[in-house]
Amino acid sequence: MLRLPAAVTALALTAVLFPAPASALVPSPRPTPAPSSVPTPSGPSSAELNEQVDKQRALLAEQEAGLTAASRTARETLEAYQIAQRQAEEAARVAAEQAQRLAAAKQATEQAGARLAGYIGSMYRTGMGNRQLSLYSSALDAENPRELFSGLGLAQRVGGNQSNALNELGVAEAAQEVAAAQAAAADQAQKAAEAQAATAKLAADQVVAQLADQVAARTVALLRTQAAAAAALEQENKRASLLVQADLIARQRAEAPDAAIDGAFVPRPMAACQGQDTKGYPNGMIPPEALCPLWGTRGQILRADAAAAFNDMSKAYAQEFGVPICVTDSYRNYDEQVAVAAAKPDLAARPGSSNHGWGVATDLCDGIQAFGSVTHEWMVDNSMLFGWFLPSWAQQNGSKPEPWHWEFAG
Repeated sequence: MLRLPAAVTALALTAVLFPAPASALVPSPRPTPAPSSVPTPSGPSSAELNEQVDKQRALLAEQEAGLTAASRTARETLEAYQIAQRQAEEAARVAAEQAQRLAAAKQATEQAGARLAGYIGSMYRTGMGNRQLSLYSSALDAENPRELFSGLGLAQRVGGNQSNALNELGVAEAAQEVAAAQAAAADQAQKAAEAQAATAKLAADQVVAQLADQVAARTVALLRTQAAAAAALEQENKRASLLVQADLIARQRAEAPDAAIDGAFVPRPMAACQGQDTKGYPNGMIPPEALCPLWGTRGQILRADAAAAFNDMSKAYAQEFGVPICVTDSYRNYDEQVAVAAAKPDLAARPGSSNHGWGVATDLCDGIQAFGSVTHEWMVDNSMLFGWFLPSWAQQNGSKPEPWHWEFAG
């Protein structure tokens, strides 16, 4: 797999922020750049060529600035979707708990009513006067028997229990109504964030497929202009080196299969490991057999969808560097979270709250753990195309810089 220059990703993500007209997204036949002959000194002067070089450099610098802004927006979109997922899951859990409490309150109310009815029946059988019996019977329909029995000595023993049950039922019903509304709102927010993230991802993939050759051709043009300027100044050694770079890019573009460019339009094949649904498990309590292994690692596992995306990314990484992505940590069970928090209290998340415990976070090595390294920059340029990102708090200027910590949003 050919790794596209950073400027390719810049144009791709910039287009997500500033979409082109619909007609511009229709893929056109892919031109094949071809090496051209060396410009002859009889062409433009060195001053003119250097001016062209400056303009071309400015254009590429502008694209790099677009990459920085677009990368930040794409990362924030993925991060917002991840947060919405967690909020929806928590709201659903609270709603389920409130539903259980409501059911218990209803049962307690029914039992209190049955006890009151039995007591009234006993009074009838023992011959209590009709007036008093009518007074007690009306309690079965009262909302607050405590008030009805305020003048009787039995209020605390019978009416009080029924009143407490009714009060608890009212509280439970109100709490359930609030929890259900919060769960519905969180679910809608999650769906909106998911749709936004999916739209941004699709737009980025389409733009990459369309503009890859155009950016490669622009890079070739810059290198050849620099070569022409070198020729005009009779700097033959520098000129030859630049031409080699230009011809190499042209040859790579010519030899790259269509799938390398158009792959974004083809759904990714289903991973061999299907895993299991992990939604019912608490953080750090997911059984290992419900997760899937990471390609090229020993014992590293993640949630099935996160593992499939990571494996695709690792294979692309291997095309560039010759080895899979180096992983030091992935899914972390609760006991492991406790151990890490004890060993590294300033770095580790509180046990039960880490994204490692959900199977959607990794700690990486092989230079990725260092800001500015070649492998770290590759991850910055390419990870979001696979649904992975470096959280804002882990950025170099974040609240807790961790260049090795990468998360999956889907």
